[in-house]
Amino acid sequence: MAFKSYVFGVFTTLIIFFIQCEPKDQSPISFGVDGDLIHFKNENIHLIFDDLMYCKVQFESDGIVKSMNNSTRTGSDALPPNYIILDNIEYKNFKISSHEIEKIEDSEFGQGKRLTLNGRDSIIESKLVVEMYDQYPDVALSWCTYTNRSGKDLKIDRVYYNYYRLDRKLTNPKANSYDFRYLQPINKKWGDTWTNVGITDTTNEDFIIPGSGSNRSGIPFIDVWSPEMGLSVFHVEGIPRFHHLILKVGDDGLVDMGFKVIPEDSYDQFPSVLKNNTSMSTWKSAVCTHKNDFFDAGRRFGQILSGAMKKEGRDGLPETYPKQAYEPYWKTWGMNSLEGTGVFTIKQVKEKMNELADYGFKAIMLDDGWFDLVGKWDPDPGKFSDEQEFVEFIREAHKPQWGKDKDKQFKVYLWFDLLGANTDEGLEHLLVKNKDGSLYKSRQTKYAFCPSSPQFINFAKDTLIEKIIHKWDVDGLYTDWEDQNPLPCFAKDHHHSIASESVENNYLAFETMYNKVMELKPESGWISMCACASVHDVYQYPYYFIGDASDPTSNKQVRWRTRWIKAFRGPTAPVGDGYVDKMDYDIKAGEPAMSVALGNVITSLRWNVDELGGADHVRRWMDIYFDEKLYDGEYLGLYDIEYYKPEGYVIRKEGGTMFYAFFDEKPFDKEVELRGLSKDLEYEVVEYETGVSKGKVVGAKPLFHITSKPGNSQGEQVFYYVIKCIPLSATK
Repeated sequence: MAFKSYVFGVFTTLIIFFIQCEPKDQSPISFGVDGDLIHFKNENIHLIFDDLMYCKVQFESDGIVKSMNNSTRTGSDALPPNYIILDNIEYKNFKISSHEIEKIEDSEFGQGKRLTLNGRDSIIESKLVVEMYDQYPDVALSWCTYTNRSGKDLKIDRVYYNYYRLDRKLTNPKANSYDFRYLQPINKKWGDTWTNVGITDTTNEDFIIPGSGSNRSGIPFIDVWSPEMGLSVFHVEGIPRFHHLILKVGDDGLVDMGFKVIPEDSYDQFPSVLKNNTSMSTWKSAVCTHKNDFFDAGRRFGQILSGAMKKEGRDGLPETYPKQAYEPYWKTWGMNSLEGTGVFTIKQVKEKMNELADYGFKAIMLDDGWFDLVGKWDPDPGKFSDEQEFVEFIREAHKPQWGKDKDKQFKVYLWFDLLGANTDEGLEHLLVKNKDGSLYKSRQTKYAFCPSSPQFINFAKDTLIEKIIHKWDVDGLYTDWEDQNPLPCFAKDHHHSIASESVENNYLAFETMYNKVMELKPESGWISMCACASVHDVYQYPYYFIGDASDPTSNKQVRWRTRWIKAFRGPTAPVGDGYVDKMDYDIKAGEPAMSVALGNVITSLRWNVDELGGADHVRRWMDIYFDEKLYDGEYLGLYDIEYYKPEGYVIRKEGGTMFYAFFDEKPFDKEVELRGLSKDLEYEVVEYETGVSKGKVVGAKPLFHITSKPGNSQGEQVFYYVIKCIPLSATK
């Protein structure tokens, strides 16, 4: 008996020991049930589902929890984040019958947890899957699967997902319910601001993505924010998907935001009928909570979409870029005209090159106007007597014979429209066609090449790029115009499985261009994107070095478009300042200090430096460009472009030096918080434009008084102040 008791005691002790030794769940993600409410939480995002799958999204930061979405079921038009309309009947109240929680590990997103909610609304079953990942503490990914149990086939009218009703009064009772700023997923009109737009009581937007806006552009991302918090939704599909992004204000002032799919608008990507006893799923998407403007949400979108593209077997966004990606280049566009034209002569360009070499420009870009015909791409006979004269200009540019010391050389880039064509002669079999068999008529060129046609891929690689890069020895291509954006193609001889195939595989043309250029020019190859002020197609970004601020019409647009590209592509991604034309085709000229301090790549100097504040001002900032190298520093989104004035921008360089730049349209003289400093360090503050030390500041109390300087006053005045904080030693 004593022996049995002994054995039992040892056995019990071992069980307790092994239970205690079992590894604890270290994940920040938690799950819990409280009555009818299901809680799914990460560090910064909390989802609270009720028994009908209505959801409240909460944002937690520094121990404070906030929410800007109204999840109550009161009223006749209450809506959950996921619902469907079939045969004109709305199915939205899915009574939860069961739920599961499990640990997951994704090849791209790492460790996390998955919550599955199963429910039913009369004849339709719903299975909502929500994923959270440890490394993305502010994001919840989800998709919803619907199953038809009606006994008959049902027409799919509309599908809504990650759809939320927002109310500013939840975070600020004194504000209007619609008092938010937002980033549009498209640029509706050339010259418009799309990165920071105010919502009004009449806002009623239905953005079709891709394929609407000024240049048939569009990204699967929208962000709405206030001083208290922000909320964004975005696709997590590694392939472009047709959908609508809704942003509308109701009669009660509340703001609806989210995704909608209409099958007939999807070019066969989405089914039009939900057959009996079969299922269909929404596109995978995400909701993200954040503070300040769109920057943090844009960064998450870039990180997660990059992983989604990799899971489709495609390239993700680059993490590093070669040296040539950051080299300043000069463009010929508009050099002789306020209207912005391709009117120039090679003689005029050569006369400018000594001056450009001494300013530090590394490349000359012959902009629109160097060629005779888009699609054929031969030198313009009005500028070059023959092909040989064109090639000779490139050879001369490559020689180390420029500048006052006659020891500098230039790369040569060409303006290029990869998918555009102004003739169908001998090319018709490569072009996009409409449903009736006619050729698609583009808005900037006559026609457009089909990017997923194998015949075009071979033509682009073996004829066009081979000629330009190999035969002519050109170093890089600057792609432009609306033809770059995805188009459905109905050409029967292209043998597309569905019309949207040319959209899904739009990337193939750009992948081909990139690979061929880098194969022929591994050390100096260069590719940039402009797309005439439109929001760049995010699925093409793996195949560009530079994303450009693209034809800005104000200094704000340069700052805000740069911010978006740095957010999506990554904090060290090269971004062109976009100063090509006199902004808005009037007397407005840019400010070199702003381009350099923002971390832009300098992309032009115009024809006359007096338009940019004078030769001394320009030369000083070009010197700073090369000395400080802010273009490849870590761009940090620590201030809000709308609610913090003056606008603040921060770049962190190696060794922990922090560069601050502040901008406004009017003078400023105030104390600011220098965000991002280490609390245990002391810093020397240097006005890096002049080299003057302005004293010291400690990270634990990072307050500093700044007084603006006037920038270039031609056209649009900008005021600025720039400093760098150099770490000295740890504070006690």
